[in-house]
Amino acid sequence: MKHQAGFTLLEMLAALTLMAVCSTVLLVAFGQSARSLSQVAHSDRLTHAALTIFDQEAAGRLSNGVSQGELDGIRWQLTSTRQQTHIFRLDLVLSEGPHQARFSTLKARL
Repeated sequence: MKHQAGFTLLEMLAALTLMAVCSTVLLVAFGQSARSLSQVAHSDRLTHAALTIFDQEAAGRLSNGVSQGELDGIRWQLTSTRQQTHIFRLDLVLSEGPHQARFSTLKARL
């Protein structure tokens, strides 16, 4: 009886099934990674906008009240509240499309 080299049909089907499962897992992982990168980029954009608005709006004189505007397509609303004699609390709400972020900080003014 001759011994033939090679794989049987069952071995080939098992190998193809294993490759398909591994490929599916990798594709799902790459998709989730791409979504996560997109969310991080969006979060960075909103954080940068918040720092810019805090710097611009809090550079001058602070008083109780609400101001709002738009920066590079991001709508914002800043609420300034006196906490103590020389301390103001600044609450900033940013919105871009369906996304919204909130930031708060304290500023001292003499």
